[in-house]
Amino acid sequence: MRISAAAARMLNASFLIRHALGVYVSSNFNGSLPLLRDSYDYIIIGAGIGGLVVANRLSENPEVSVLVIEAGDLDDRAEDISVPGNVGLEDPRRYEVKLEMVAQEFLDGKSRTISQGKAVGGSTIINGLVWTRGSAADFDAWERLGNPGWGWSDLLPYFQKSEKYSENLISPSYNGSILPAPIPIRPVDEKHGKRGPVEVGYPNYYYNQSYNFLGGIQELGIPSNADPNSGIATGAAIVPSSIAAENQSRTDARTAYIDPVLSRPNLHLAAGYTATRILHGDGRGPFSNSTPMPNVSDINITGVEVLLQFAANSTTERVTISCRNEVILAAGAIYSPVLLQVSGFGPADLLRRLGVNIAVDLPGVGSNLQDHPTLQPVYQCECDLPHSFGDTDEHLGPWTAPMVNTVALPPLEWVTDRLEEVLDEAAKTINHLPSSYDPTLRAGYAAQKTETISILSRNDTPAYEVMSTSWGQLAVSVMQPLSRGTVFARSSSVFENVPPIVDPRFCSHPVDCKLLLIALKFNDRLIQTEPMAALMPVPPPGFGIADARNQTALDEVMRTRITSGLHPSGTTSMLPLELGGVVDPSLRVYGTRNLRVVDAGVIPLIPGAHIQAAIYAISEKAADIIKAERPDLLPSEDPYAKNSTRG
Repeated sequence: MRISAAAARMLNASFLIRHALGVYVSSNFNGSLPLLRDSYDYIIIGAGIGGLVVANRLSENPEVSVLVIEAGDLDDRAEDISVPGNVGLEDPRRYEVKLEMVAQEFLDGKSRTISQGKAVGGSTIINGLVWTRGSAADFDAWERLGNPGWGWSDLLPYFQKSEKYSENLISPSYNGSILPAPIPIRPVDEKHGKRGPVEVGYPNYYYNQSYNFLGGIQELGIPSNADPNSGIATGAAIVPSSIAAENQSRTDARTAYIDPVLSRPNLHLAAGYTATRILHGDGRGPFSNSTPMPNVSDINITGVEVLLQFAANSTTERVTISCRNEVILAAGAIYSPVLLQVSGFGPADLLRRLGVNIAVDLPGVGSNLQDHPTLQPVYQCECDLPHSFGDTDEHLGPWTAPMVNTVALPPLEWVTDRLEEVLDEAAKTINHLPSSYDPTLRAGYAAQKTETISILSRNDTPAYEVMSTSWGQLAVSVMQPLSRGTVFARSSSVFENVPPIVDPRFCSHPVDCKLLLIALKFNDRLIQTEPMAALMPVPPPGFGIADARNQTALDEVMRTRITSGLHPSGTTSMLPLELGGVVDPSLRVYGTRNLRVVDAGVIPLIPGAHIQAAIYAISEKAADIIKAERPDLLPSEDPYAKNSTRG
């Protein structure tokens, strides 16, 4: 039975009534924030993964007051959000914002858009549900880049803490007969969590083409991987999704981390409000664990300036809320650097152009933008069509299957005999970085490039991903991009930064496009395998078998189709200051006493994976770091045990 949007909103309202002990303030309060306190121990800006994980963990202590500020609102739990088969079909005006990026000079000179979640739960409300961590080598590279305690073995406990992993090894088909999973699923038990907040599992339905895809991949010599989240990601795999085992519905940061604990009286959520500035004054000396900057006094963060998100204009009266301990910025890799910049933290030249007083000159704020450049060719085929079916069939049918559940993640040496040529070009290409890069950012990129080339030479880390979607796509994404972009504020007002100046500079390093060409050539071979040929696939114009023989023409067509993989990261990187870093290994912003960033922006080198699992792990570790620095605020036990989400 399908639930109407109106019924879902009624359920949502009843949820808020049941949790009336806590404070949820929506934008209906005309901007006065009447139910909130004047000050909090911790103020968190942004209710995506980072914000909600940290809010949950810090508020476990009833003596610690926590405020979460979010520009979006609570979603209504309607089926276009909760049902996996609806991924990509939700109304984009409801819980996401599409930001126009600058024209891509290294592609076709045209702009693209990138979607960002705008709701409590952030982009986990609208993402594709794919749950992949990346390879151990991805995270060991973070540690080698100057971040002790951030390697694979350090993060694995936090991957485990965040997830409630369940195995579903038999797939009921839509007509009720039982089919085995297309390839073996054998999770490495000791690598997974069983008591965490985020439900992770496998669908109860696989599309027919999933069997053909995986059969074709293996015909080309790509072995199956029974657990791509074990630390070795390469191979053909059925990937788990962030779905509930009981009813196959979406699990997101809101349902996992905030809904169960919103009754805590010390946890307040203000939705529909925008943080317009981070307020600061001179410090009185650093915290014991802060990282000082030469010739810079540590800045003391005093609070946040807040404005009603849906106010008529930016002159509406602002409200100041003070913090006693810390402000934690978790607005995502696009808006976190923008908010830092308009608050006085960023490249000095940019801040002067904006007319913003310089608090800390940090060249790295907004630089090192990374994403997975992606192509999404749709092949006409004799395939199951996900939306040609009727009801959800009691959580067994195709509506319960996510958009992507079968992938191939090949390392470079499995798919080309030109490995050394590609690595040599990756190393020798110069003059491709943004003109805004200063010597520290250039040094940081040089260190990152060394790690990326090393990763590309391995056989346990993928060079690219092939995703078989529910409607015939064979989408390909570069997993180890060498290009770097920027995110800069276009104005000192947050309200004039929709969008900010977002420039991913796709294929500014030519090897990224070369990797996509290799992936398309692989697709060409794939559709000619016996299992895939049975589907009678017809490539889209420009991507046919004959087209693939003319690499120049294919490259030209390809550059008109490349878009964002929706994994922006790196813009507030966790790197040493001399490598263009913005935060230290405790995620504290350099030059400040009590300001941290906890979101995808802190990722120094994007992992070869969909990044939601990594952000959950980062956030869980961040919460432990914050609590460890204030042991006087730690409870001896969780007083909210019945509402706890401990992993």
